[in-house]
Amino acid sequence: MNPERPVSRSSALSSGGMAVPLGMASSVAAPPRPSSRGGAPPGTSAGAPPGTASRGGMIPPASRGGVRPPSGRAGVRPPTGSVGFSADVQVADRPVTQQGMSGMRTAGMGPGRQVQDKSYWLTELRHKKQELTQVLEEMEGEIETINKDSGTFTVLERKHDTIIKEVKGLQGQLADFNIILDKVGTDTPPEEIQHQFKLLKQNNDMERKKVDQVFTERAAFEQRMKDVEQQIVAHQKGMEEKLNELAPDKRQQYHDLQVENKGLMDEVSNMEQQYEHLCRAVNSAEDELSSNNIKQRALSLNEQIRGLHEKKMELEAEENKLQLSPEELREQMKQKIKSDNDEIAQAEQQIKDIQDAIRRHEGKLQGVNMDLSEQPANTADKYEQLLKQEKELGEFIDNFDDNKASALADIAAKRDSTVSLLEKISKRGVALQGNLPSQRRFREMQDELEYKKIQMENAQTTQTRLQQELDLRKSELDKINTLEDKIKMELSSLNTKIGTMSEELVTFSRLDVLKENAEEAKKRLEVARTRLLRRREATKQQTQEKNTKFEAKRMQLQENELFISLEKLETKMRTYEQNIFQMQDYIKAKEKETDYKPRLQEITNLTEELNQEVQKFAML
Repeated sequence: MNPERPVSRSSALSSGGMAVPLGMASSVAAPPRPSSRGGAPPGTSAGAPPGTASRGGMIPPASRGGVRPPSGRAGVRPPTGSVGFSADVQVADRPVTQQGMSGMRTAGMGPGRQVQDKSYWLTELRHKKQELTQVLEEMEGEIETINKDSGTFTVLERKHDTIIKEVKGLQGQLADFNIILDKVGTDTPPEEIQHQFKLLKQNNDMERKKVDQVFTERAAFEQRMKDVEQQIVAHQKGMEEKLNELAPDKRQQYHDLQVENKGLMDEVSNMEQQYEHLCRAVNSAEDELSSNNIKQRALSLNEQIRGLHEKKMELEAEENKLQLSPEELREQMKQKIKSDNDEIAQAEQQIKDIQDAIRRHEGKLQGVNMDLSEQPANTADKYEQLLKQEKELGEFIDNFDDNKASALADIAAKRDSTVSLLEKISKRGVALQGNLPSQRRFREMQDELEYKKIQMENAQTTQTRLQQELDLRKSELDKINTLEDKIKMELSSLNTKIGTMSEELVTFSRLDVLKENAEEAKKRLEVARTRLLRRREATKQQTQEKNTKFEAKRMQLQENELFISLEKLETKMRTYEQNIFQMQDYIKAKEKETDYKPRLQEITNLTEELNQEVQKFAML
């Protein structure tokens, strides 16, 4: 007989209020536990603690006989008198707690804990801490497993690579064997196979030589690049030193010019981009216009009308000029000639100033070269370099205004071209914005164009006649002006000749002064000549001595064993450098072949994905 669970007092009542015998507990389903008032656990009055049914909730005598308690007293403990003392009760099945046969109660559906004090929260924190500790231990175990798997994966990957290499080698051998079998199957003689082998070997040797030659050329090119970079760095250092030697205001001016130059370059690049954008827009508009014949015809007519209006304005201006009197025309021509003469005089003065500056600088340069020829070669080279750098810097500073002006002029020209393109685009846009004439208006415009052409032809004939008359008057005016100019030139030349002759007469009248000046100049030149001759002889002697010493040192150096050994070591070092370069290339190629970083990245990504999956699993 299996032990049956004893029925608690709350479930001991049947639907009619009678107690169920102990032997029928397995066959009769227990009714649901009655809910207590206010959510209190069963067996208690409303709000009273368990086990205190006698307080404020005494059982009436009528309920002791198995009568169902009234519905208003939901919290009254049910009677227990239905189970007799002679019943076979298995005490070991369920422990007895709280006033007899009540037994252990399950958790009620009440509001739970009413006061959440410090101990409650500490208990909750301990539970959460235990859960987190358990999860962390599980994750650490999984991480250890993943690490072990990754180590195993690395070993397997290496083994996989070695196996792949072996497979590739075996595949190559298999391909060779297949080729040989094919040759044998086709009765190819061994001599031909040997000949093909030699040809392939020769081709491979030639390719290897080409590769070696490319490597050597690359090494030489890189060496040249390094030398050029070193020269550039040295030149930049020299420029920086030269700039540091300048005055603070000059250095600040140089930096300001650099900043301004950078800004102008940026502006130029922006302008070029805008210009290219506008050119593309114009090309697209022209393509669109070229596909429509009516628009092309309307645009050409508008252009012709505009050109005719401009020619009309020019002809009116010419007619207004012809209406002037000869005196007014002569005055205008004189003013124009005067302005042209002023411009020519200014240009000649500028040319003269430039020539004087060139002669002055050439004299300075000759003096500096003479001084440099007297100094040692190294000092002269350094000084020439400094002069060259200073000259470059001075040219940059001097030509900055011109360069800036040219750049601004270029920008202005591009801006004007951009404006003209925009005007052209806007005109075409206006022509294309639904302003096309109707057929009637188009015929009227054609008639008007024909009329304008006739008027233009008449105006051109009138213009040619007036132009001929104007040319005749101009020729007469030129003759008059040339006569006046010739007279003025002759008068000015005569006046200058008179002045120079009078000065020469005064000078030549003093013969004793002229003789004294000539004698002094002669003596001075003789002294300079003797001094220079002595200096030339001394310089020749010094040069010969230096040459003899140099030749002796050079011969001694060539006969020295250390020098010979150093030359041999240099040649060996060059060969070693080439070998090192080749080995470095070989090592780089092998490093590229054995690059593990992509695999490492894949493993890292896989590990991150696994960690994310573990974290998601832990959050569930």
